[in-house]
Amino acid sequence: MFLGFDNTAWTAFGAIAGWVYCCLTAGLLGFAIYQIRSAKADAKINRTLTACDRYDTDPVLDRVINRIAGALDDRSLAKNPKDFSVDMSSLFNYFESIAIGVSRSLYDKDIVRDQLKPIIIDHVDDLILSGLTGWKNPSEDFDHLMKLYREWKAS
Repeated sequence: MFLGFDNTAWTAFGAIAGWVYCCLTAGLLGFAIYQIRSAKADAKINRTLTACDRYDTDPVLDRVINRIAGALDDRSLAKNPKDFSVDMSSLFNYFESIAIGVSRSLYDKDIVRDQLKPIIIDHVDDLILSGLTGWKNPSEDFDHLMKLYREWKAS
């Protein structure tokens, strides 16, 4: 007897304490898993926002977009599309990298849609589907982009 409890009671207390310890450990494990998943989701959102933001902030991409826009305005793109082939390839390679990231779940599809859907649709319509690029089968070179384009265009 110790503190009014016999050895059977103390054994029961030890078993209860072990069970409580296991429950607390399981709770900590659950919380750790939640934290890791939350951090991964936040990282995916940040990655997506950074990639989408490049359209507006990357100086090289900005010059490419401005040259293409200027060439569309003064109709020099329609007259000499080969003069702008590097610019158009750069722009659509950027869009393809975004589409690949979406298809592999590296980027959040909803955020990409919210930020780039009208931009991508306009560029594909104005440059690829209009025939200005002169590309015969863009679905081969930009298959992820064209799949995303068709999905968004249908919605």
